[in-house]
Amino acid sequence: MIIDFQAHIFPPSYLDEMKRLDGAVILEEPDPHSGMSYFYDKKLKCRINTATFQGQNIERRLEHMDRLGVDIHVLTIPAPGADRFEGDAAIKIAQVANDAIAAIARKHPKRFIGFFTLPTCNVKASLDELERSVNELGLKGFGCFANLNGQALDREELFPIYERLAKYKLPVYIHPTAPLAAEATGIDIMPTLIFGWAFDSTVAMTRLVYGRVLERFPEIDFVVADVGGVLAFFAQRAINIYTGRTEEIRHKYGLKENPLDSFRRFYVDTADHPASTLRCVKDFFGADRMVLGTNYPYGPEEGCLLVKNSLKAIDGLELSPVEKEKVLAGNAARILGF
Repeated sequence: MIIDFQAHIFPPSYLDEMKRLDGAVILEEPDPHSGMSYFYDKKLKCRINTATFQGQNIERRLEHMDRLGVDIHVLTIPAPGADRFEGDAAIKIAQVANDAIAAIARKHPKRFIGFFTLPTCNVKASLDELERSVNELGLKGFGCFANLNGQALDREELFPIYERLAKYKLPVYIHPTAPLAAEATGIDIMPTLIFGWAFDSTVAMTRLVYGRVLERFPEIDFVVADVGGVLAFFAQRAINIYTGRTEEIRHKYGLKENPLDSFRRFYVDTADHPASTLRCVKDFFGADRMVLGTNYPYGPEEGCLLVKNSLKAIDGLELSPVEKEKVLAGNAARILGF
């Protein structure tokens, strides 16, 4: 079995609702030079993500999955999610997104598992939508972002959401997004996508550890997109800095364990990284904490090229059969509860 933990979709109804709302984030007309479509953030005054309309045809998506040997897609809305909107608009667009994803999973229950987005500007509304998503729509996790409309993930205001997720033992999938990285980069969407998103994910993981979210909610499995930012690549530097200061750090932040041990409790996906990168990731996190991700349906060949690249990279790791099964499906199945 192969489970793709990073498989996105922008349902047509979601994009239609975004256009109707004309809120903080809008979908631009295609760029005259590249033909690409982008989401533009009115507050940040810049583009924050590339739009893709690939993958909306579910029968075509299933054909791709069958041809490539992928059994299950974990469906999430990529940035921007409902967190980028405010007031009733946030609630409405979250409902539209979750209804659309649930409809796909309901029609093809053996092939798709849906995650919900939440209107996190309003915690009570988020709790209501979480309950609806789980109990009425049958969605299986929270599609979160590395920051929620520019706010860190360890804010006390978000704890009621984590408490409810912990109650249901639901995973949280963290995908990078724009605000913090876009402001730091301050140039254009391209360096943000290349470098800024990885920075954002690493900051999110750090805040979740030092803000004691991981310690306080052990029932939640946190899965971080795109190999967990840059953490694995700077692991030795982190080890060097923490050595001899563990007790100081634990006392200052109230941590019960070495933060390095906490960081290793995240799961990370492999989305479109070569084997050379994944070796570094495996060295830090271990095969038990890696799940396949592909970033489908972004990229050439209607998204299929990135899937091929991702599967090739796993083969290039030269894992044992047991380890390979864990990365391709076993770890994801455990996170998803089946």
